[in-house]
Amino acid sequence: MSINISNSRNTVTIIGGGLVGSAILRELVQGWVCGTREQMNTCPDSRLHTACHPELETIHITTRSEASLVRQLWKIKDFLAREEDVRVEQVEPLNLALECGPNRLRIEAEQLDIVPEGLGSSTVDDESFRKASALYSYLAEKRPETLVLGVNLASVASYKKKEIQNAVLAWVLITLKEAADEFGIETVALIGTTALGGMGSNMVWTHQSSQQMDSNLVNKILAAYGILGIVDRIHQDSDSSTRWVLLTPGSLLGYDYLDSGPVRYFSLPEGLPEGVEEPVCKSCLKVPLYEPLEFDLLALSDEPILWEERRVKEAFLSGAKIKCGESGEYSPFQFACLSHAFQMGFNTDVFIARILMDELMGKSTGYNQIPLGSGKVIEPTARGQLERDLVLKRFAETERETGIRAPPIYPALGSTRTQKEIVLADLLYRLLKEHFGEPTLRQISAYSPEALAKELWEYLQAHPQLFAEITAVIPVISPEGKLCTGPYVMYLKKGVSRASDLAELADKECLRDFAALGAVDLRPAGEQLSCGRRVYETGVEILIKRARLILDRYACAFPSTEIDQAGSSTDPRVRHWKLLSSESQTAFDPVFFVVQFLGGERPYLQ
Repeated sequence: MSINISNSRNTVTIIGGGLVGSAILRELVQGWVCGTREQMNTCPDSRLHTACHPELETIHITTRSEASLVRQLWKIKDFLAREEDVRVEQVEPLNLALECGPNRLRIEAEQLDIVPEGLGSSTVDDESFRKASALYSYLAEKRPETLVLGVNLASVASYKKKEIQNAVLAWVLITLKEAADEFGIETVALIGTTALGGMGSNMVWTHQSSQQMDSNLVNKILAAYGILGIVDRIHQDSDSSTRWVLLTPGSLLGYDYLDSGPVRYFSLPEGLPEGVEEPVCKSCLKVPLYEPLEFDLLALSDEPILWEERRVKEAFLSGAKIKCGESGEYSPFQFACLSHAFQMGFNTDVFIARILMDELMGKSTGYNQIPLGSGKVIEPTARGQLERDLVLKRFAETERETGIRAPPIYPALGSTRTQKEIVLADLLYRLLKEHFGEPTLRQISAYSPEALAKELWEYLQAHPQLFAEITAVIPVISPEGKLCTGPYVMYLKKGVSRASDLAELADKECLRDFAALGAVDLRPAGEQLSCGRRVYETGVEILIKRARLILDRYACAFPSTEIDQAGSSTDPRVRHWKLLSSESQTAFDPVFFVVQFLGGERPYLQ
């Protein structure tokens, strides 16, 4: 069966070459190769189990940056390099020509920003403004049979200025509607309103209180519902012959987007000191590193801090990372936690692309959101978990090649509270690995709080690069109670231009809350913070108590064959997690246990 593409054009246009757009491009190319081989009566490659459409002649794909387009074309060329009967020619820097038997396929890439400059309340309904826009002009030129919008409109709208967020949704969708009617586009598919299925349904874990809720996430969810309403009204237009498809997936795992290199800000944090903001902007939003400053919170001065003089040469935060849809790009350690059972499930980008292929061929998948009443969200599935081992193995290869263990610090994994936990787990792992080779719970339980705090602090002093990387994202409290930070404090949501910017933390109660929720606390003694029904613990002492709790209460709950030398059950992992998280008034911090001592990290280190 083939996709219904007319003989006059035989084209598909993909706007947005992110996770889903890239996967759809690959599926289309695979289907073209598979269909061509069937036409020639050659034995199809068993790897290409996909919809066949040899009649496809042109695929257009757009992104906002030329670098992304180059990457997409390189990935297609790399994939097809293993196909002996497929010839690939790069006829222009952003155009590929593919030949397989008698068939020829062109892939044309082009930069496109779908949101025009000057969009606002006065121009959202202006037809002259609409027809002069880059999006409308692009569609007028290409006139594809099938148009796929792989851009996450909820994210696009939520990161625009508040006064135009609603205008973005209305303008883009109505522009698509008018272009589809005028240019005879038969099918428009919208994908990527993931706020309804992914982070939206996991906020209980990722955002541990309403005070820690990320405003951009709330905006994405509201925008996603706005998209549903607008598209539903568009669909009710009986004079339109265009078929609309709306897929709202849960969290996406782009396992093909594993990369290594400098880490970038998604958007520039508000309040960065001028000496920091300038190099961030000049270096394309890469996260620069600075030597952290140590502050005595009881003796804060009002003198400005010259951060530009504390720059670690030209160093930027870097390491291996993977694209996890709306969740951002995460390091191996973060991914191991985020993808673990009882955390966040994932759909893969390929899975979503194949659902779309079925929809385009007229199959009933049960996932099309049009009409609105269907209310079907592609929830996170086990399919993403099946790809987990593949991702961890590729992480291992990347880290071996680069020789760099990526710090688990950017972006923040949910709240600052969760972020501090994952940094503590990583720091503890590094220390024990250096001392003992193979970290175990028994090693931790043998420490006194004072000794462990001292060794963790000395480890940071001996590894200044790691110290700078951690404090670029989250402050560290030394064993003596002094605060070490870079130029931005995520918990306070502001930059540090002078020591007095930290004055509110000098208050005893504020410091307690900050230590529990917003800093890596290396003070020996433990403290508790009650937030409603939750109890948050901080200090090094709690790490030792956790290790002893598992050893004393749970290590004997399973046969010895199921307990590894770290004192944790690796089979069955889920049952052990349930035991750990029950019968305790303390909300167990998932990162430390799940990743470090339930085997979550071990697969990619082997």
